[in-house]
Amino acid sequence: MVAAKRSRLMTATIVSFLAAYTIAAYWLFNEGLGYVSKLPAAGSLLSDRLIYVMFFCFLMMLIFSVAVTSYIALYRNRDTRWLLTLPVSHRAIFLWKCFESAMFSSWGLIFILTPLLAAFAQIREVSPGFFLKVIAVLIPFLLLASAIGSILLVTAVRFLTRRQFAWAMAVVGLLLVSSAVQTALQDRQVTEQTGISAAMTFQKVLHHTNASVNRALPSTWLAGSIINWTRPYHHTGNWLYPILLYSNLFMALLLVTVSGKRWFYDSWNRSLQQSASSAIRRGSRSTASKEQIRRDLPRPSFLSRVAGRPIAAITRKDFLTFIREPAQWVQFSLVFGLLAIYASGLRQMNGDLGQPRDLYLVAFLNLSVCALALSTLTTRFVFPQFSLEGRRLWILAMSPLKLPSLVLQKFLSSTLCSGFVIVVILLISGYNLQLGWRDTLFFASAIGLLTLGLNALAVGYGVIFPNLEESNAAKIVSGFGGTLCLVSSFIYILIFLLLLAYSRWEIFKEGAVDPQWIREPRSQLAIGLLLLLTFTVTFVPLFFSRKKLKRLEILSNL
Repeated sequence: MVAAKRSRLMTATIVSFLAAYTIAAYWLFNEGLGYVSKLPAAGSLLSDRLIYVMFFCFLMMLIFSVAVTSYIALYRNRDTRWLLTLPVSHRAIFLWKCFESAMFSSWGLIFILTPLLAAFAQIREVSPGFFLKVIAVLIPFLLLASAIGSILLVTAVRFLTRRQFAWAMAVVGLLLVSSAVQTALQDRQVTEQTGISAAMTFQKVLHHTNASVNRALPSTWLAGSIINWTRPYHHTGNWLYPILLYSNLFMALLLVTVSGKRWFYDSWNRSLQQSASSAIRRGSRSTASKEQIRRDLPRPSFLSRVAGRPIAAITRKDFLTFIREPAQWVQFSLVFGLLAIYASGLRQMNGDLGQPRDLYLVAFLNLSVCALALSTLTTRFVFPQFSLEGRRLWILAMSPLKLPSLVLQKFLSSTLCSGFVIVVILLISGYNLQLGWRDTLFFASAIGLLTLGLNALAVGYGVIFPNLEESNAAKIVSGFGGTLCLVSSFIYILIFLLLLAYSRWEIFKEGAVDPQWIREPRSQLAIGLLLLLTFTVTFVPLFFSRKKLKRLEILSNL
């Protein structure tokens, strides 16, 4: 009965969220593309370039997502060990897991693309047959990107060690950061020497998006096909890009089949060997005599002195688990790294924002982007933390650390770690936008409050809706609790930003900054409601999570 009610509640929640998102996204895409298309002389060119950039980002995201999801499903899942003992070919297991990861990673992009393509078709006033053509090229694009991610994964696991992979990722990250910094410095020098004009700004935008129109990329083939079909006098026989998509898809599927047959089992064995070698090295360090252990016992750390040894020990365990799992820290570093690069590039926008209204609009939009990225990360990483303890909870229950303290520890550690990074990014953004130290601290404090609420939602929902039998964090997040956590986070961010904007309404209404805005009754009311909202969102999930601990069957004796 409870499962049936939960299923109906989950269905109603997901359907409501999908409908609301589809309507809101269609309206936003329609307004944005309509505004860009009406720009004089360059509207059509700029809107086309936006489509190229959008699909280029989707290509990179899908390749990365499939690689990470396939790594968890193939090399970190106990089901794979059991499947390999069955009279089933290794190639079939590899192909099925890759296909499952592709379907799991692709539905989100389809969900995002639907309102975008609908708005783009409405702006260009195309016929209904346009959507059938889009489906015909979108499916091979998704399969091709998924196949590329699977091939890169099995190749890296088969021929690279963990240390080599970490070094390769570090080198790639360093090259990207160096390229971004060099580009920003060059743009700043050009801006100081020549000034900023409309033509110069447009040229800079096109220059920074040249990578997205490379004809060797599948995203260019897809975007080019869609754009050609929206033009009033396109050539109906121009099927070069669709043919490229299908031909490369068949080649990629052939390579996936061959790599699954020849490399998968060897790469799986290599992964187990590396895990065993790491365990042996860790075990060899613990074979010292008792006298040596007592002599080399480290002194209590600062954290253990402040929070106690149990809290310090479980925090250290969570940190080491996070570091040892590439599927975790790579995603975390990628999102926050992109946010940092994005924040460092806001300096170039300051010269274009002459009016305070425009400047603070960019600042609020920047806060929104950071908050949405933070909500995604807390749902992805913080929500499944309690469920990942799984059947080991009885060990923690017998330890000096009480389970309510464990929940509080996970909340505090995740809040401090994510809050420190995101506040630094907001400080960099405020400095680059030249908001002044007061307004910079204003936005940094706002993201700090959002960090409290979002982490409390993720931790609280993770305890209220646990999945103690699943070891795959991605599958834990995709359940009812993860969906509800993501929807609640979006609603909380929306209400928070509306109250925050209402507290500074004089900027958008009068176009001027009032240094004494906090003395206004309207601003004081908005700040009070904002603090009350954050307190409620922080306290209520944690309170009900403590009550949920007492009703868990595995913890019935506590």
